[in-house]
Amino acid sequence: MPKGLNNETDPILQSVIRIELLAFFQANPHTRDTVDGLALRLHRPRHQVESALNCLTAIGILEISGTKELSIYRLRNGNLISDYFKD
Repeated sequence: MPKGLNNETDPILQSVIRIELLAFFQANPHTRDTVDGLALRLHRPRHQVESALNCLTAIGILEISGTKELSIYRLRNGNLISDYFKD
């Protein structure tokens, strides 16, 4: 791995995890889950999944609900991911 990169900052790894999350939500569009739950589903460390979720939330594909202590992630408006990429 190049100097200065680790599993938390590797952009390729983060892209892969985002793709895995998108694929999961595409197959399960009405799922609502926590960072820990999604990390278990993807067999990934919590901190890596949390970083990818933050990115997907920032660009508007996912949204957060729940409380300050327990964040719940879901697809925005329950739409299929393919709806975000239509022309």
